[in-house]
Amino acid sequence: MKTKIYEAIQQWIPESKNWTDFPPTSDETINQYALLKRVARFCIEKMDSSDEDEAESAKEVIRVINLLYESGNHYTRNAIENEFFTELITQENPASLKKHLDFFSKESKQGYIRTLLEN
Repeated sequence: MKTKIYEAIQQWIPESKNWTDFPPTSDETINQYALLKRVARFCIEKMDSSDEDEAESAKEVIRVINLLYESGNHYTRNAIENEFFTELITQENPASLKKHLDFFSKESKQGYIRTLLEN
């Protein structure tokens, strides 16, 4: 069964089709978390690029994550915080924080900052 997160990422982030080659497992949660982590790594790579097209790709990824986060239930928000936000935070430094926060919606910013403070 494909989850809301999986379906949204597949539909709105075309590059993600290359990231869904997960080993067979009956636990979709593991696959979903792995996909969020891969999306975060892709986003980090594009956010830090000086190429305008790549930066736009990062913005598109964040738009999808914002939509999922804002419309998601507790489980969806928790998954995004645990995998996507946490992966971004590992790359965070004082110079990049403002730049990264500018990508997020108000609601996502709150979750990102909460995740940052908890980690």
